[in-house]
Amino acid sequence: MEKNTILAIALSIGVLITWNVLFPPPPPPEPLPVETVQMQEEEEVAEATSGAVIASTKTARTATASVTTQAVSEILPSKEVVVETPNYQLTVDTRSGKGTSFLLQAHQSTKPRLTLSTWFPFLLGVLGPDYKEYNGDNRVEMLGRMMESGEAFSVEFEGDEARTEKFAQTVYQSSAEHLYVDGEETQQLVLTSPVVEGVQIVKTFSFRPDSYVLDYQVQVINRSADPLPLKVRHLFGENRPSGGSRFQEFGHKGPVYFFDGELETETPDEALQELQVRNADWFGLEDQYFIAAAAPITPVRFGYFQSQPSATAVERSHFGARLDLVNLVPNRMVESGFQVYYGPKSDAELQKFGRQLVQAHDMTLEELAAPLLELLHWIYGFVGNYGVAIILLTVIVRTVLFPFTYKGMKSMKRMQQLAPRMKKLQEKYKNNKKKLNQEMMGLYKKNKVNPLGGCLPLLLQMPVFFALYSSLSSAVELRHAPFMFWINDLSQPDGLGITPLIMGATMFIQQRMTPQSAMMDPTQVKIMQMLPLVFTMFTFTFPAGLTLYWLTSNILSIGQQVLINRIKTPEMQD
Repeated sequence: MEKNTILAIALSIGVLITWNVLFPPPPPPEPLPVETVQMQEEEEVAEATSGAVIASTKTARTATASVTTQAVSEILPSKEVVVETPNYQLTVDTRSGKGTSFLLQAHQSTKPRLTLSTWFPFLLGVLGPDYKEYNGDNRVEMLGRMMESGEAFSVEFEGDEARTEKFAQTVYQSSAEHLYVDGEETQQLVLTSPVVEGVQIVKTFSFRPDSYVLDYQVQVINRSADPLPLKVRHLFGENRPSGGSRFQEFGHKGPVYFFDGELETETPDEALQELQVRNADWFGLEDQYFIAAAAPITPVRFGYFQSQPSATAVERSHFGARLDLVNLVPNRMVESGFQVYYGPKSDAELQKFGRQLVQAHDMTLEELAAPLLELLHWIYGFVGNYGVAIILLTVIVRTVLFPFTYKGMKSMKRMQQLAPRMKKLQEKYKNNKKKLNQEMMGLYKKNKVNPLGGCLPLLLQMPVFFALYSSLSSAVELRHAPFMFWINDLSQPDGLGITPLIMGATMFIQQRMTPQSAMMDPTQVKIMQMLPLVFTMFTFTFPAGLTLYWLTSNILSIGQQVLINRIKTPEMQD
């Protein structure tokens, strides 16, 4: 197999990464003024003039017992209601009844680590910060609060900014001041607004003790004596805050939804005005390890995403759902139901949500990556250390591939033995390429040598490598998982750069031990000699877990090459 294509790809990757390190992109532009886009649709006009009440509305008298015709006091002091479960802590502000914080109990936002960037700031973009200092609660926060709009669990009225603003300042009455959800029973929190300009809102949250899933129901009731045209919009929050180097953020970040059996992702800039998704099973915002998603239980017009420039990022997005325009008659209500998830991309937790939310844990070569990740979890169950589990996984993978590796290495050795004869043929038929190819193929056939056999190990290992890269980079279980000594986070690069340097050294040793093809010209030989340096450079940005896999694989390859080199092969025939 011609190796120059593979070498070109490897060198291209190395050049791109080196360029990004030496010449980082310019800082994000200053926030631009955001224009309000008034969306007009023919369906809205038709509904506004019809005067009919849509089928999803119900009579307010049939609502839950928490909804009463008596108005709640409008002079209640606002307060924060805290809901704690074994998985998360939700804080709700009774002013507007919005979620102000959603902290994950088992996931820390940052973890202190030892890194050379502490002393050499120019390495910050590659190795990441040391995270020695952080302010406040260090738990992962799922609700961003960088935008003026987009607060989780807010209810807005499109086309009626005055009513929306009044409800944003309205204080809801809460059924509890503090709620601790434990045991096996689901518990509820009910927020009831006063009657504001003839409208009352009731929000009901149902919390489960064993998952990150919660049920969210909203009732918008007409308490006036006149019909009210209302177009309700529900919001579920914006991008969660994230830090770290751009080199440590892998995978997709931004809008994601599941439609017609397929996972769809969009970039935040595609939602700068607004991005609508109709008939989606669920929709939300994701990053490398976490996702916020909502699935409508009752009919909605569409889910939507909207972005705007930010001082801390190029774009920040929030997501929500729009309902149909309804002419709500007195003593009737519009009821909306959602199932929402704010949590890690752990397959076990995503499956509790159902609706194929597990597809959000998207991996390259998933057919291979998913079993490898399952095997890694299984090994971890015995050894209790993901670093050790990665080493054992590497041993298993290389053992399975050994028969193919053996054949490939044996073929390369035979090709090296044929090198003197091939050079003679090249000199003899240097002016007759057709005759040269015939003689070379005859030489291969007589000695039972496959000239492509040396490429087989590489062809088999590359899919495994990319699958492991994908699974290890997206596995939330490896986030902040320690190995030993200075490596206390397998999801971050080795802060001291020790394992990348050792990996480069083993790659150099392996290259020296591997027989070189007689068909390689001097230029290809020089490029091959540069590969250890190139790969060492961009493994500085790899998660330590992936570098550990590569290092272990190289050490095993060296052992296998020693074994192959000691095996005697038959004499070559002319």
